[in-house]
Amino acid sequence: MGSVLLAITYIGGWILSMRIFGYFWKNRKLAINDAEPWFPEHVARNQYIALLQAEPEASDNQLMAALLRRAMEDVVRVLSMREDKQVLANLVKQGTLGDDIWTQFTLSEKELEAEIMAVIEEANTFKEGWGQTILQTASEMVMHEKTKQLQKELAVRKEEEGRKQALREEKASAKAN
Repeated sequence: MGSVLLAITYIGGWILSMRIFGYFWKNRKLAINDAEPWFPEHVARNQYIALLQAEPEASDNQLMAALLRRAMEDVVRVLSMREDKQVLANLVKQGTLGDDIWTQFTLSEKELEAEIMAVIEEANTFKEGWGQTILQTASEMVMHEKTKQLQKELAVRKEEEGRKQALREEKASAKAN
């Protein structure tokens, strides 16, 4: 009688532990599916699609410019993912971050690949062979924008340094008098 009760308790404990494990596993899977997207909304893609559906129809030049802007946003995202991938891989390897974040990252990477392929296909509809060069052009434009932004920041810093230097000289001349 005692051994039967012990066996039933043992089996009941296993069943209970498996149900608890299943509950937490299911909630974890749901948390991965409800996770925040890696990148914010793709505004350039939405604008391009809106132009495609616009009444009256947008000109080819407008559509090509919007597609190029979309490709530029994709290039920025690719560069960001390249930077993040190495860091994330190291953090997951160390156990600092869970596999769910790595899974979310790889899903976002696949979505970005699909987006890039869509841009290339769209580019080929405008000009044959443009799909091969649109990403390179977009990359050059992104680098040009970054360079312009750095030049503006340097000009602002230089101006601030000039003001600070003028204040120092003013204070020094006030102390001398």
